[in-house]
Amino acid sequence: MQRKDFIKNIFGASILVSMDGFSSIAQAVSNMSENKTSSSEFASFGAIHLNNTSLEKSSLFWTKIVGMKLRKASDKVAEFGTENRTLVVVHEDAKTGFKKGYSGLYHFAVHAPNKAEFARMLHRLMVNNYPYSPVDHTMSKSIYLDDPDGINIEFTLETPERFKRVIAKRGIQIEDMEGNLRSASDYLNVNEVLKDLEDRDVSKIISKDSYLGHLHLYANNVEHSNIFYKNIGFIPFNYLPQFMYADLGAGGAYQHRIALNSWHGVNKPLAPKGSAGMKHFQINFSTKEKLNQALNNVSEYEKKEGGFWFNDPTGNKIFLTNS
Repeated sequence: MQRKDFIKNIFGASILVSMDGFSSIAQAVSNMSENKTSSSEFASFGAIHLNNTSLEKSSLFWTKIVGMKLRKASDKVAEFGTENRTLVVVHEDAKTGFKKGYSGLYHFAVHAPNKAEFARMLHRLMVNNYPYSPVDHTMSKSIYLDDPDGINIEFTLETPERFKRVIAKRGIQIEDMEGNLRSASDYLNVNEVLKDLEDRDVSKIISKDSYLGHLHLYANNVEHSNIFYKNIGFIPFNYLPQFMYADLGAGGAYQHRIALNSWHGVNKPLAPKGSAGMKHFQINFSTKEKLNQALNNVSEYEKKEGGFWFNDPTGNKIFLTNS
């Protein structure tokens, strides 16, 4: 069965609006504040490193389209982020664009700290006439877009106050707090989002409180990857092997920090060398104890550059640190 047909059978026809951008199946409940960042979480993401074909095109995308600040650049590498931290590092190492049908990165998400910033992210795309897919997951609102090489990125606003539970009997549905059953990927009403827009100046960089909030991976085996991330300390939330999906949290209300699926096919290899995609990503543990717990459950790792390097079962490279 083709990936699009498989996802349609699980989530319903509404997902066809943005099936290449579907992210979360279920995330978290509680935390009603505007800023969803949780100081109680034991892990967060550092910068994600990408392989791209053109530093020039990527720089235009991350600054003009996404609104990030160019923090540092050389001939082949550039860092982008907020005023105070790097979120994305681009390496001009790829020879071809992102190749679908392989394991590795599905997408990663830049989380907005509040409704106004999320609306500004959307507004910037509209001003630049850049294609995007708006999706309402009930527990979050999402906007999906591709970079120039076809790497999928999500803008996310967490809305767990609307979410009650996941129902996974005949496909996956979400029950909201009013008792309504909804598709896991409904269309997001962009006009409602834009009602919260406060600043229309798209020349300003994204909020300093924006952050990398979750990572969604194509796993070659969801069961093995789910066990791996559980063993290094993440807390299982959903494990739905019948839908080839799992996600895990880091101790806060939002429990969708690492997501895994095999919708592209089981036992698929990583994309060929030279393809655009993820080079590696960083997990930062809040304590040395959590770091040591993770390392004790990794078969082998290399210590260098102020942290520890190893691969997950799919082959994704991880840089592990603690603050």
